[in-house]
Amino acid sequence: MAGLADSRRWSVLAADEAAERRLAAELGVSRLAARVLVARGLADADEARAFLTPSLARDWADPLCIPGMGEAVERLELALARHETIAVFGDFDVDGMSATCLLTLALRRMGAQVHPFIPDRFTEGYGLSQKALERVLAASGPDLVVTVDNGIAAAHEVAWLRGQGVDVVVTDHHEPADLVPVGVAVADPKLDEDCPSRELAGAGVALKLVCELGRRRDQGDLWHDYVDVATLGTLSDMMLLQGENRALVAEGVARMRTSTRPGLVALAAASSLDLSQVTADELPFSLIPRLNAAGRMGTTEVAFDLLLTDDAAEATRLAGALDATNAARRQTEAALTEAALGETERTYRGGRVVVVGGEGWHEGVKGIVASRLVNRYHVPVIVFTITDGIARGSGRSVGAVDLFHAVEQCSDVLVRFGGHAGAVGVTCEAARLDEFRARLGEALDELPAEQFVDVGEVTALVRLSELTVEALDGLEVLQPFGQGNKKPLLAARGVTMKNRARVGTDGAHLRFVASDGVGSVSAIMFRAPDPARALSWEGVVDLVFEAVNETWQGRTKPKLMVKDIIYRTHEGPDVRTIADELDALADAAPAVEQAPAPAASERARLASLGADGVGDALRRRMIGESPLLPTQAAALERLAVGRSCLAVMATGRGKSLVFHLHAAREAICRARASVFVYPLRALVADQAFHLTSELASLGVSVEVLTGESSPSERARVFSALGAGAADVVLTTPEFLSLHRESFAACRRVGFLVVDEAHHAGRASAGERSAYLDLPDVRAQLGEPVCLAATATASPEASREICRLLAIEPDDVLCDPAVRANLVLDDCRDLRDRETALASIVARGEKSVVYVSSRDQAVSLARMLRHRLPELAGRTAFYHAGLSRSARDRVERAFRADELTCIVSTSAFGEGVNLPDIRHVALYSLPFGQVEFNQMSGRAGRDGEPATVHALFGSRDVRMNERILSSSSPDRAALVSLWRALSFLGAGGFEIALDDEGIAQAARDLDLSSPLAAREVASGVSIFSELGLCSIAGWGDSRRVLVASPPAHVELARSARYVEGEHALDAFARFSEWALTAPADELIARVNRPIMPDFGTIV
Repeated sequence: MAGLADSRRWSVLAADEAAERRLAAELGVSRLAARVLVARGLADADEARAFLTPSLARDWADPLCIPGMGEAVERLELALARHETIAVFGDFDVDGMSATCLLTLALRRMGAQVHPFIPDRFTEGYGLSQKALERVLAASGPDLVVTVDNGIAAAHEVAWLRGQGVDVVVTDHHEPADLVPVGVAVADPKLDEDCPSRELAGAGVALKLVCELGRRRDQGDLWHDYVDVATLGTLSDMMLLQGENRALVAEGVARMRTSTRPGLVALAAASSLDLSQVTADELPFSLIPRLNAAGRMGTTEVAFDLLLTDDAAEATRLAGALDATNAARRQTEAALTEAALGETERTYRGGRVVVVGGEGWHEGVKGIVASRLVNRYHVPVIVFTITDGIARGSGRSVGAVDLFHAVEQCSDVLVRFGGHAGAVGVTCEAARLDEFRARLGEALDELPAEQFVDVGEVTALVRLSELTVEALDGLEVLQPFGQGNKKPLLAARGVTMKNRARVGTDGAHLRFVASDGVGSVSAIMFRAPDPARALSWEGVVDLVFEAVNETWQGRTKPKLMVKDIIYRTHEGPDVRTIADELDALADAAPAVEQAPAPAASERARLASLGADGVGDALRRRMIGESPLLPTQAAALERLAVGRSCLAVMATGRGKSLVFHLHAAREAICRARASVFVYPLRALVADQAFHLTSELASLGVSVEVLTGESSPSERARVFSALGAGAADVVLTTPEFLSLHRESFAACRRVGFLVVDEAHHAGRASAGERSAYLDLPDVRAQLGEPVCLAATATASPEASREICRLLAIEPDDVLCDPAVRANLVLDDCRDLRDRETALASIVARGEKSVVYVSSRDQAVSLARMLRHRLPELAGRTAFYHAGLSRSARDRVERAFRADELTCIVSTSAFGEGVNLPDIRHVALYSLPFGQVEFNQMSGRAGRDGEPATVHALFGSRDVRMNERILSSSSPDRAALVSLWRALSFLGAGGFEIALDDEGIAQAARDLDLSSPLAAREVASGVSIFSELGLCSIAGWGDSRRVLVASPPAHVELARSARYVEGEHALDAFARFSEWALTAPADELIARVNRPIMPDFGTIV
């Protein structure tokens, strides 16, 4: 199973985050409570407010809306006027007892002589029967019998009573059939499909009778005194808690909390229930089962007398007896469950129904046992008790199976049956039980398999960090909980189970700590179906649970009462994917491939379109049929006519497209070269890979010149630039400044781009002095058209940019668009970010995870593949060491949704226009502000909601510094290296040692040498650039020859050194900000531009 989303056992209600936020603000409820309300269809604030404030004064419908209620009240008025003897006839379940109790007490308050009766479950059965009525007549000789919670199908019994000279009033809430009594008052809300009181329990109908009768007798508030009793019946019969039922139960529970009713007070004490804090969802697990136990065990009078008594001492005695009865019920239930399970294991062969029975099996608990067997076997179950050759059964269904209809098809082998789709009662000759089982199995075999699946409802998805004590307390505004408004079942995806243990006397329960890396909550699952599997599982799981606040030793903490553990396993055939192939090749040496050659024929074709046609053709090639954004169009118009400009646009709004398109246009139409200046050497490398492919397909060539370029590579590129074989050169400000004469010598540069131009805007403050040389660079290049692009241009920085690049104020173009779809998930400095990442990726939505190194990309992808086996084939790593063909395959698979997660260095994303990335996880600290902005900005470019997860922390700083220093050793390391090289190469000796050998030589000369082996290669290259040494060969065959040093050497003359120094400085400033800035400030850097106070808003 691939998780909750694909589970057939659970259906998750739809969420609407915007409606949730709005409702929480308007109603002043918690976000979690608002989420539940919205999921349950209460997104309208007025409707939700009414739901949260149930009121009998507002919601209690007129009793006379119930068909027959007027006639019933009139007959009782007559009985009271005549001082007739009244018998109230109820039922042995809690609803029937509650209805009998409240009507008896109310009529006595009105002066009536009333005798209550509850039928004996085992000797008289349910409802009016001649045997029970004979007992009523003998005991009280009534003039009038009033039924509660029964009678709607007792036409014959009512007729018999009337034949005995006794009148009848029927009040019931069950569905009418063909045996509705005639000639008497019959009040039942289900006689009218449009009756607003159709969902009342039997006790609710009885309360309506008291309400209307009291109103007519100037006792209009009397019925309020019995709301608490009616609440017991309403909850016991699992009536929908909507409308007046919700108001009834809310009021009833409130009255219970201050109740002095002796029976309730005594039963609460016997149940160890704090009645002053009771809630509706506690009653079905405390008072109600004890009251029901009396009926099941044949001692109904104990429970009924307890409800009726006004004597505290008597109530205490009865409550004790009832508690003992309930204990006996549990023992009987356990024994019958064991017997039924044994019989089932002996006879059940995997069919679609379980039918079991036994001689002398207890009549009162077989329905509960049937439910337990349903939970075990997931098919309908009927449990029979056999006495004197007659089998009487109680059945429970599963899923959407209509068990009543299935039993109906076997009616010819039954004595009688009744019930509804979910539960049935069946009487059959014991000798025909096997025939009935076979016939019922045949009927159920005709049903589709999906009907047998119990589909539970998950109200809302949550993150574990949301489950605070305050948030769970906030759910109490949804009380009362019950049918139609159950306590919400919540779910969390991608959870790791920690500290797992089997608990309980038989080890049947599972205890663990649920963690998603951000939040951790204690959890327990009672009767866990497979504890051994849970203990050994290494991956993440999805959990369905009820969240509660648990108080222990004075401390209150959230706890998960787990209902289901969904193991995220891979199902279906094993199909080898690009992710599997990469994993197998992860430890291979980095690929070295040539960049694609420019397509000369395509360049010629585009050139033939003319200046106007080329621009449109390039747009279609780069972004398809999508139109240019207004700011892009305005910038391209200005550039086309030779006007330099500054474009200020938020990250992800398409700044790069402007200069990519114009550079291609310049190369194709005018054979002019372009120079793109990026603030960091690493950014140049990332940009170059995809830009080379993109422009090569147009016949436009791309080259790179930075401090890392070898002398031979520099010579080749400058030669190509002068010969017209290089169209676009990517470089850094330091390299451009140091080598401006070489760039100028080619006499072809017509377009100069300064990307992330805010760095130039701060140059005058001493941060990047190379940018201050731009006016001279421009002059030597012949004043090319310039474009500055940035997302963060303060007024001061904008003025400096305009000065350096000779941009007019009117040519400052500002795009004010805010990317409001992006949100930041602030998880900085987590203790367990691996677990947090697994939880994010487990959602199965398109995600990119950014890390600092190639090794980390591989190891983290392997961790995710291990912990998320169902997504293993859809999770791949990506870095610059992969071959071009492998990188292309990963990108295509990701675009086609064959991959859902890529773990990458900064190499992924530049030039990959993927609009539907829902999650960007910054697992490691980016190397600078530019990386942070660009990585984050890759989320949600389609405008749909997307999240940037900040998972980095302070522990990343040292690792990043090590990576940066390996390519940019500092002055102290270089001094130590030069001493070692001078010593080793004295007398013109060629140095053939590897990096570790040279570093060891430095340590031999100076035990405190700061030089690390990883810094040696970069240091040697810096010295080579400065003419201090020469390098022959590569890798193991490298040879270094030290030259005679000049009197004075300036490290600042090495582009490689200066670029590295600036990278380290930029990282130091960025890391301090990134680790301490508020979350709002972090996301603001990504989703909105910082604009100047002048220019043109486009």
